[in-house]
Amino acid sequence: MPPAKQVPSAPSGTETREIEWQLAVTDLGVVRHWLEEHKKVGALLIQPRPRQILRDTYLDTGDWRIFRADFALRLRETSDGAEATLKSLRSAQERLADRQEITEPLPEPDDWLRNAHGPVGARVREIADGVPLKSLFTVHTRRERFAVHNPLHPADIGEIALDETEFRSAANVPLGRLQRVEVEALGPPLAALERLVATLQEQCGLEPAPENKFVVGLRLTGLLPPPPM
Repeated sequence: MPPAKQVPSAPSGTETREIEWQLAVTDLGVVRHWLEEHKKVGALLIQPRPRQILRDTYLDTGDWRIFRADFALRLRETSDGAEATLKSLRSAQERLADRQEITEPLPEPDDWLRNAHGPVGARVREIADGVPLKSLFTVHTRRERFAVHNPLHPADIGEIALDETEFRSAANVPLGRLQRVEVEALGPPLAALERLVATLQEQCGLEPAPENKFVVGLRLTGLLPPPPM
């Protein structure tokens, strides 16, 4: 098996840190009701946002070159368009997901790698080195969104997502379903968002999710990639 290639550095302004709390839930209705009843939590305002339908396809080469480079590759399609994202497999923190994330908007999902000329396309071509990509599994999600706003800051500081997710194999065979609450940090102050997450956990009976969706998909499909290099 060839060694994993090193990921080249990103062009300026295209690489971010994804910081989010992933919470396991058995009844999204409880969380939905709580959010509808709590428009203000401390100094934070909670405001509903339009729902989304997400279709995510995870890809890799047959010999797991993306995975062995310590990334998961996701192609996301929504009503607003498509994008390709590389997510680091390792979190910089234990209590929440704090990962490197590189995203590139795509003109269309078909033959996307040929048309991806930004940081994701460049990295994937470098890592794959001509080896074709294949679909691992798909993730179909109905997402309800709530913005978290601090009146002292001009932009939203976070987003709460209520996800109803179905996993399907590369052959489109249903594999399983999952409900999840995700709280993503969009800007400072992080401490205020941490307090909100703690309140959500306490009052809605939520616990940190033991696996992210990529790991759940691998488990449901029975795929066993090698350890990252």
